[in-house]
Amino acid sequence: MHFLSKQSQISLLSLFLLTGCHDKSNDTAQGVTKPPTAVDSVTSSQPSATEVTSATGSITQRMRPLLGGAWLNSTYAAYLQKNHSPRQAHGHWGASDITEILIDPLSFKGDSMAVAMGAANHEGLPLRYVHLREGKAANSWPTTTNAGEGDDELLETSLRHQIHNADTLLYLDQRNKKTGRVITTAFQRLCGSSGSGAALQSPPLQVPLARFVNGLLFTGTHSMTDSADHISSVHFTADGKVQGLPGHKAYQVNTDFEGPFHELDTVFLDIYQKTQEELAFTTNGDTIRLYTVHDDTTTYKRQRGRLRYTLIRKSRN
Repeated sequence: MHFLSKQSQISLLSLFLLTGCHDKSNDTAQGVTKPPTAVDSVTSSQPSATEVTSATGSITQRMRPLLGGAWLNSTYAAYLQKNHSPRQAHGHWGASDITEILIDPLSFKGDSMAVAMGAANHEGLPLRYVHLREGKAANSWPTTTNAGEGDDELLETSLRHQIHNADTLLYLDQRNKKTGRVITTAFQRLCGSSGSGAALQSPPLQVPLARFVNGLLFTGTHSMTDSADHISSVHFTADGKVQGLPGHKAYQVNTDFEGPFHELDTVFLDIYQKTQEELAFTTNGDTIRLYTVHDDTTTYKRQRGRLRYTLIRKSRN
């Protein structure tokens, strides 16, 4: 399922009041390690309404706001920030392939919250539940899926967090039950997201990532020069709206490069509408150039065409 291709059908955008801020991505290393101590074994495939003790209640009160919200793969975020190119950043998310995690604090029941995960910016995985109870490892919280839906028979999956100064990192640990091998992936918080809607999984997964990418590349006011050298002003919002671009009212940056014809960075204008158009783009500092595209059906590769617009960013508001 393509969880980043349904923007025109989203009715839940108001659940995400993102500010566009994000944690620093200094600590972005991801690796495969042998755990010093094993995490809790998963004994239940779905959350249960266990009796809440005073200790458990204290944990849940502390962890619900800390874990709740949207989290972006730290290595992937660093590549996006460095290159301003979703195409170049594609695949730089570690062995787990998990690019985004959305934890919904409003879904809390018993000791559990719903957790939605996106894989390779292409599909949503079966819904998981993080259980806020003390484990064998400090600050580690086991997760499960509903019976028969996930990979709990093969992997023991848990979340843990680390606070460094004002930054919070979330770690996804996936332990192979047969070999004991652990894959660890680091995530940084996308600030301002309530996380509400994770239980619905899709389309909410696409919203925080889209706003993050929009903020890096397009959000703000630009001076625009068209192919006839006419100069005007165009404004892009973080939630995918555009004003001043002739014939178009919305935009969506492509972050899913599965399949053919994905050699270039592209942006969709008015996706799923009669006025839909896809343009290639390149960036250089505050300058963005938009080009037509041509798909070669012989080589199954996309080629860049003529220059349509040159944008120079004047402000990020």
